Amino acid sequence: MPEFLIDMESIPGIPVGRLYVPYAFTSKPKQLITSHQPVLIYREKHYSTKAQLIQFVAPISEYSRLVSYYSHHRHAKYTSYLLSSASTFFRGLKPPYLNDDEYLC
Repeated sequence: MPEFLIDMESIPGIPVGRLYVPYAFTSKPKQLITSHQPVLIYREKHYSTKAQLIQFVAPISEYSRLVSYYSHHRHAKYTSYLLSSASTFFRGLKPPYLNDDEYLC
């Protein structure tokens, strides 16, 4: 089964999605991460067992989808914590289409 987690150390300050795809799922591994959201593939690593590790940057909603389907058995709680923290942080930011005066009212 594929396993997803968030890596905070690959690119400092940017949460990088990390999806390990075993050989049984490698016929079309990129389809696992490209649902409807824009995804930027950062790095791909191929193992001698024909498994793949895909590191990518995506919106929080895509990370949430992946953690619900392919959570890593050891890091699931920490990944969920990171996602809830990020969602809370971004929810408090001013949308770019609003003027400062409109946002403060």
